[in-house]
Amino acid sequence: MNLISLIVKTKIVLVILFCLSGMMSHGQELDSLFNSANKLYQQESYQKALELYQQIEKQEMESEELYFNMANIYYKTNQVAPSIYYYEKALSLSPGNKDFTFNLELANTMVLDNIEPLPKSIGQKFNDNVILRFTYETWAKIAVSLAFLFALLFLLYHFSYSTGKKRIYFITSILTVIFVTVSLFFSFKNKHYVENNIEAIIFSGQTQVKSAPTNSSEVYFELHEGTKVLILESLDNWKKIKIADGKMGWMKVSDLKEI
Repeated sequence: MNLISLIVKTKIVLVILFCLSGMMSHGQELDSLFNSANKLYQQESYQKALELYQQIEKQEMESEELYFNMANIYYKTNQVAPSIYYYEKALSLSPGNKDFTFNLELANTMVLDNIEPLPKSIGQKFNDNVILRFTYETWAKIAVSLAFLFALLFLLYHFSYSTGKKRIYFITSILTVIFVTVSLFFSFKNKHYVENNIEAIIFSGQTQVKSAPTNSSEVYFELHEGTKVLILESLDNWKKIKIADGKMGWMKVSDLKEI
């Protein structure tokens, strides 16, 4: 190894170590901010705690605990739209969490719009209660774990000399393959649903939903802050939305915030 090559490799190692050191320092800084914010939250210094939580959020750090605490502060200070928005954000990272769901239901009681949702089909109920129960990353991790289990069962089957044990290992390995396939299918279905079903929360105190994306078009109905909508289409500064009872229309982008 010549001197020039040694110098280049040394520089590369130093750069990598510098980057790793910077990442660790940044992570420790965020942890310190989060702990400080939690202490302020426990002391009921909600505004100061919220400011620290917002600093962490600006670093593009996603955390269900961060969103949940922010939502709780907004709820305690009677800010309807942001409380629902952050409860929804927390639930998107931890679907099925009972605390998040319970608090979201409490926050939704403050919403003025009383929208009766359309009845769901068996397929929609299965999608909500099973496929969307976990995130697609979680379903993928389950599939990988089951794949390792299959490999172990296959090895046990291959090296076992007992006919009875071979039968058990064979059957369980086949079942494991089926579960791996199902988990992967759920993961892809979940990811497809999340990417193609963009939801948003109304942040405007009151907004008009129109028949077309123009200021002069007919007003179909009105919505108030905190209501959740499904975004169907975008055009300039307008969004085509759908609410739980099936009604659709256009509203201004500035009146809502995507989850």
